[in-house]
Amino acid sequence: MNDFEAISQLVLKERMYRGRHVKEAADCYFPDATVTTSWQSGPVSTFLGKHPVDFDNPLPMTGRFGTPIVHQNGDRAYVELSSTTNHWQMVNDVEAVIESYMRLIYRVEKRNGDWKIVNLTSIDEADKMQPAIPGQELKVNPDDVANLRKSYRWLAYGRLNAGGKISQDLLGTDRKADEDGLYQKAEDWIHEKD
Repeated sequence: MNDFEAISQLVLKERMYRGRHVKEAADCYFPDATVTTSWQSGPVSTFLGKHPVDFDNPLPMTGRFGTPIVHQNGDRAYVELSSTTNHWQMVNDVEAVIESYMRLIYRVEKRNGDWKIVNLTSIDEADKMQPAIPGQELKVNPDDVANLRKSYRWLAYGRLNAGGKISQDLLGTDRKADEDGLYQKAEDWIHEKD
């Protein structure tokens, strides 16, 4: 396998293993890796095998992923991976489906001949919520979502509705300067050793 194939397979494996195979997912990361998502920011050890409160239910969760876009410089690369996640949860006593669109930015590095993840950061792009059974009403009070950011409004609403917390300062496409800053840091990082 060439580097491009190895890097692409690495991030796709991490996504597929994330919810089902904690040991295999852990093998995709270096032990000093960090992860920043909608519900956690810190070491990979606090991410693997765990979920936010709104995902902690017996209802399904599914994910679909795009083609990885790899930006490589020697033994470092960052990868853009589009992700669509659907998760079912009870919202105001009605079963709902929240669909979120994200871009996952991975920093990966080759150490001792192995490519592994050193950082994963998500960028929220948009989301939507609908009843799982057509015709039912979710009874959302517009005041409850008025101040939630559009890039992850329904993810935030679902999390808060389930009794969890969510920051209003996450990376999202509605704050272009923050998004551009993440890309600049990734570019700087892959060229640090030049």
